[in-house]
Amino acid sequence: MGELSRQLLYKARWHGVDVRVADRYFPSSKTCSGCGVVRNDLNLATRTYSCGTCGLVLDRDLNAAINLARWQPKEPSAVTLVVPTRASLLSTA
Repeated sequence: MGELSRQLLYKARWHGVDVRVADRYFPSSKTCSGCGVVRNDLNLATRTYSCGTCGLVLDRDLNAAINLARWQPKEPSAVTLVVPTRASLLSTA
């Protein structure tokens, strides 16, 4: 585990935040957040995601963020910590 990962997990544990790590090759920016179709022809230069199936058009990074927010691990892992508490959500640290 790298230093950045170690510190991230430490701070997450400190604040009671749930950390989930998606697979490196999870197609978060190539998957339509509206209908779930995967566009394999999407290259890094394309900054707007547009789905030919459902017609969804939005920023590529926003599309990826929506997909990652909805993503659930298939099995619990060592990095899945705790569910955020109300106190940690109100914290400004």
